[in-house]
Amino acid sequence: SRYHRPMTEHGKQAWADSHTLLCERCGYVIEGLAEDSVCPECAKPIAESLPSRRPGTPWQQRRGLRPMLHTWWLVVRHPMRTLDTMAVARPRVRLLLLLAALPIGQLMGIAMILLLEVEHPIPNGSMAWTPGSAMGSLSLGAIFGLALTPLAALALWLLTWIEARGLVLFGAQAGTRMHPDLAHTIVRHGAVGWLLAGVGATLILPLAWSYESEMGLIYGHPKYGGPADWTIGLATAGVCIAILGFLAFEFFAWLGLRRCKFANRVRS
Repeated sequence: SRYHRPMTEHGKQAWADSHTLLCERCGYVIEGLAEDSVCPECAKPIAESLPSRRPGTPWQQRRGLRPMLHTWWLVVRHPMRTLDTMAVARPRVRLLLLLAALPIGQLMGIAMILLLEVEHPIPNGSMAWTPGSAMGSLSLGAIFGLALTPLAALALWLLTWIEARGLVLFGAQAGTRMHPDLAHTIVRHGAVGWLLAGVGATLILPLAWSYESEMGLIYGHPKYGGPADWTIGLATAGVCIAILGFLAFEFFAWLGLRRCKFANRVRS
């Protein structure tokens, strides 16, 4: 088995499978030792490494919107505590990815419509949009964005899956027991970062109503002026939040790799 750990140079025992009870601090096999004793390697109480010490997050314990919102709050506010109470069981993630992908799909739809539709050419080669035509194009782009939302959700799911595979590979290289179920548990909780990225994309959307870029796209006739200061500020905040969401996802995955490297799960 690729999760089998050979005897180390320090004399640590090898684990037989992904259910072998290990010390969650050092990885020493504590299978069969008394629960009121300590790890012979690092003196961590064995009771603190038992699977029963991981009751699961609210999202894992029961279904519903409130448990999911509570878990998102815990991931953002108390990531270490969340990793310590998280059970090795994959939670559902489809609803979260759809919520995050909705504004991203809208951006994709609006961008594609505005790039494909050329109206009123002006001498400098850019495109001038009257307020009426701009609203029609934006409405069409929003409708088109609904069709692209499942594609955006699929892209987020693929990125989440790739991250989980990366945790398994990095864990194997580091000599930890990063089972695929554990890796998916970590990244699916950390996927709240994609939701933050979706919020950032939502804040960028108003920029489409009043924007002037080096690409030569002018949404609104030039006589109406350039983008408003509040639009630029809102879009800047959106970009920052989107980047923050991505970094939050990556940071939680890295934290999970270090914190849960020998996490135990209930033997099925």
